[in-house]
Amino acid sequence: VLECVESIGGISSIIQPGDKVLIKPNMLQGRLPEEAITTHPVVVEAVVNMVKDIGAIPMIGDSPGGPARGMESFWDITGFSAVSKRTGAKLVNFEKTGSYKKTRNNIDYRIAKKVIDADIIINLPKVKTHGLTIFTCAVKNMYGVVPGLIKTEYHKNAPNPSKFAEYVVDIYALSKPQLNIVDGIIGMDGTGPSAGNPKKLGMVLASTDGVAVDVLLCEMLGKSPMKIPTNRIASEQGLGEADLNNIEVIGDIPVVNDFKWPPNIAGSLDRIPPSIARGLMKLFWSRPAIDKKVCTNCKTCVKSCPVDALIENTPFPEFEYGECINCLCCMEMCPEKAVYEDKSRLSRLISRFA
Repeated sequence: VLECVESIGGISSIIQPGDKVLIKPNMLQGRLPEEAITTHPVVVEAVVNMVKDIGAIPMIGDSPGGPARGMESFWDITGFSAVSKRTGAKLVNFEKTGSYKKTRNNIDYRIAKKVIDADIIINLPKVKTHGLTIFTCAVKNMYGVVPGLIKTEYHKNAPNPSKFAEYVVDIYALSKPQLNIVDGIIGMDGTGPSAGNPKKLGMVLASTDGVAVDVLLCEMLGKSPMKIPTNRIASEQGLGEADLNNIEVIGDIPVVNDFKWPPNIAGSLDRIPPSIARGLMKLFWSRPAIDKKVCTNCKTCVKSCPVDALIENTPFPEFEYGECINCLCCMEMCPEKAVYEDKSRLSRLISRFA
């Protein structure tokens, strides 16, 4: 981590003594570091120590993806509490510290006060796939600056992948970090961001440009960067460098040839004219379903659904598919990986070519 930061000018080129520095890891769920769902605490601690060494004041903050009763348990399980105890860095609960209303592209967003009030933001994303946005790293990780279940409201307002990506990019722009340090030592492929497979990638990246990081990583992992909606939209809005020819790479980034990407089913529908798409929907569908062999009926999916499309039931929750917006929050938040993507025959066929 230190080597990466020094290669782009060192921490002193970004942070001054006395600065209040918010360190924003990925803490999607309260899960153990070895599950590769959250930013590894070793990376977090390395960054905290860099900030302290220059005489700045580090804070660690994030908002989990779903209901966060008992945030202390989230901190404990992810290993961030131990980092705080060893280093003295304060843990910040965005749910309790309030938020500011910020407007971009005529949409009002709530951003945690500690994020806006910080002098410097250091973004510590994890390299993972994502069921809705296909990829989550530097840009998508800043979605966590929105406190609490407001995040699910944005899912409700923007169920279409491209529209949701616009929301993600807006929030990134409103809370744009000065430094991005990517935990790509062990990432996640397959059905991320929580139900996929830990994937050894062996990389750490640092950049002041989060868009450039995401674009470069997609290329290294075998995906055309502009097929990722957040990359495309951020590029169109001029929020970072998206031309691979203009991105200077210092050091070596391994090319990973066997990274498993999720099929972009929703993106395929985006390209079909609405009049035709409506007629195909009866035959073309992809929706979340519950694996009853794995489900423990913990009701996390019920609490996480932004449109109340899951009914609390025994022995398993049930979907009201007429209400479901296919945002996959249930899949993202399920601690048992019991929610999977069920597809029609046509959807399975098209996914082979998506």
